[in-house]
Amino acid sequence: MELPGITTPAESPVDASDTLVPSELPTPLSANTAPAPWSPVTHLGFRIAFLYFFCFIFLDSNGTLFGAFPVVGDWIQDKLDWPFNHLSEFAGQHLFHLTGIAAHWHASESGDTTMNWIQNGLLLTFALAGGILWTLIAHLRNNRRTEYRTLHAWLRFFLRLTCGMFMVTYGLAKVFPFQMPSPSIAILNEPAGNMSPMTFLWNLIGLSPVYEIICGSAEVLGGILLFYRRTALAGALFSTFVITNVVLYNFCYDVPVKLFAANLLLGCIFLALPDSVALCRFFWSHTPAVPTAAWVPPASRRAGRIAILVTEIIFAAAFLVVRPIFMTIGWHHLQVALRTPSPLVGAWHLDATHPASGAFIDPEGVPVTDLYVAPSSRAYTRSTDGELWLSNVNLDPKKHTVRINCYFISDPTNYAWQLSDPDHLILTSVPPEAPKPDSKDKPAKPAAPFTPAVLTLTRTPTPAHYPLLERGFHFISEWRYER
Repeated sequence: MELPGITTPAESPVDASDTLVPSELPTPLSANTAPAPWSPVTHLGFRIAFLYFFCFIFLDSNGTLFGAFPVVGDWIQDKLDWPFNHLSEFAGQHLFHLTGIAAHWHASESGDTTMNWIQNGLLLTFALAGGILWTLIAHLRNNRRTEYRTLHAWLRFFLRLTCGMFMVTYGLAKVFPFQMPSPSIAILNEPAGNMSPMTFLWNLIGLSPVYEIICGSAEVLGGILLFYRRTALAGALFSTFVITNVVLYNFCYDVPVKLFAANLLLGCIFLALPDSVALCRFFWSHTPAVPTAAWVPPASRRAGRIAILVTEIIFAAAFLVVRPIFMTIGWHHLQVALRTPSPLVGAWHLDATHPASGAFIDPEGVPVTDLYVAPSSRAYTRSTDGELWLSNVNLDPKKHTVRINCYFISDPTNYAWQLSDPDHLILTSVPPEAPKPDSKDKPAKPAAPFTPAVLTLTRTPTPAHYPLLERGFHFISEWRYER
């Protein structure tokens, strides 16, 4: 970073003291210059930070660097998660005396479950204890190492790839407005006072796709800058600014991604931290400053430098080329679905004469009474306690079946559907696929007995127009449109 040159008019006198002499500009250390030793506090702080961010990159239950690799990444992640997952359950049950669903890992759209917090606490404890133990061992062995610049460079390299990956991933989910869709028929007919803060926020953002796309573009830009070593510092600073706003949303509106967003923010701050002194000199003291932190690990051999460069290129291509292609395909399918809405779109009430079963039981075991189907595959179900559950409805026009999945986590149930008239829907559960044989020699296991469930639903009348969706944008407003 250098101060831009300023041209002084000829008639303005220039003081010799204002002229920058090249010898006065700070220069990076040369290859023959020994790096300055770290203080004991810096040693301890780095060891703790290294262990914690190592866990964040490779062991975090909300997502890791292995997410960049299809299929094999999930397999590796499951193996690495096994020890801490079981340790988290053990600590929850025996240390915190948890019972019920909180005492176990369970499928959930939340990243802030009790197990998530316990696991993150265990990783933090591991980092603190490991950093202190590392320091004691180094002291007892009279380790003369004065710094960990190479190890620091490797940590920063993998951390910026991780942060860049998540920035682009979450950003693209907004650039293609999937994450916060337009308000569904269930939300449009829900009193505002009954909504959760997250639902209110999600639909407020989803109401304006342009705003959502702009927010997503900012996240994508931060990720792109992190992928490129020459702009990585700008990416760390820009991503810190963007993620700070996300963290505020999550904490202030009770969005259950608080833990992951906070760790992502800490990662971005950690990336920018080594250049904080240079940044303060440049922006606060207005003096020349040069960033000194290394954004790629030092590699003496050409093969090592090529491997690092190839890794950066693969990550950039995977998340800036391949993922947008899949997002575009998904967006195209969504637009086709919106142009040809399903005949099941609308609000449906389950007749009390048929007991709820299958997908009409929420994850907490409470019967479902209502089904709200949007033109897309997103839907909501309402349980008898009044709670709305985000669900999924996939129509198969060829088989004339519909697959309903309550909250995306229970086993989906396939139903054959029939409209006796536009206002009455009959769902008949379809038997699951027959089990396949384990091998050529062993026959398939016999299918379990199956009794089809027949459910009848009645269409619930809903308004034909919603001012919330139809108001649009106006440059001129004679009255403040607040209704």
